[in-house]
Amino acid sequence: MTSKRAIERQFRAVLVTIAWLATSGDALVNPQVPPPGGSPAFDEGYVDGCLTGFQDAGRDGYQQAGRKDQARYLSAADYRAGYDQGYQACFEEERRNPKLIGGGGHSRH
Repeated sequence: MTSKRAIERQFRAVLVTIAWLATSGDALVNPQVPPPGGSPAFDEGYVDGCLTGFQDAGRDGYQQAGRKDQARYLSAADYRAGYDQGYQACFEEERRNPKLIGGGGHSRH
């Protein structure tokens, strides 16, 4: 069983790798990476929303990954905007391109 902390570390490692690839000359579009130019609050909301979007869409390995700072969501417009955008992008990505971790035996309903 993968812990929430391990999933977060893996997610951040993927984000760092993607950011590096994006700056190496090849344009790369990925719903897990906040769009450029956002504030730190927007970016943090985007990552939180993305994790929750994957969880709600049923992405394997993200069953406990979702998180939302409810107080911040209600009080900080940048965090809320980032969260909503990240949630939508990652939820839709999982629905369009489901990802399964591990071997066979998994079914999608």
